[in-house]
Amino acid sequence: MVPLRQTTSRVLQALRSTGFETRILDTVPEVLDAARAHTLAAIVLDVTLAGSDPRNFLDELRRVAPQLPVIALTSREQREQTVSLLRGTLDDYLTTPFPVEELVSRLRLRVSDRMPVDRTVLRAGMVTVDTTLGLVSVAGRLVTLSPTEYALLIALASRAGQPVSQERLTTEVWGQPKSSNIVEVYVGYLRRKLGADRIRTVRGAGYVLDG
Repeated sequence: MVPLRQTTSRVLQALRSTGFETRILDTVPEVLDAARAHTLAAIVLDVTLAGSDPRNFLDELRRVAPQLPVIALTSREQREQTVSLLRGTLDDYLTTPFPVEELVSRLRLRVSDRMPVDRTVLRAGMVTVDTTLGLVSVAGRLVTLSPTEYALLIALASRAGQPVSQERLTTEVWGQPKSSNIVEVYVGYLRRKLGADRIRTVRGAGYVLDG
């Protein structure tokens, strides 16, 4: 579970669409109670929730849940102060405003050790997709995708090396008929992030992920 405060509906939608169960906790006591009950996998913390001095809050949080990861959302003006309160690789931060996809990726990394050990990994050349964690990498480099881009990649990676038609992709990714160029648009997005030569167009047959 991921507690959030004063977040936008777009952030909530992105987190929930990628498998995170979210809770919005508005007060320090609520956060500490949930942490004490061990019902949280990570905390996305609006540092303004902790008042003018977040150190006391974080010290108490670590006392009741020492291994609970924190991703702090902070302004650029408070960035240095916030970073000084975080713990090495266990915690992380984002300055506002931030891409929602970046938050999703950082959460997945922070909770990876709490996920089931048995997982499905799809590979196509240098492209690797861990479908349990929702992580995508190219030659070992982590790539951040939107939920729709990720769904399209899964549809292609599950048939790596084989052409997948536009009709099948629209059904699997969008679940309903879309305009004829929607797949082309999102394939273009993927090519920019994965590498232009990793997805091949096969005239009359669709798209092939070679990786």
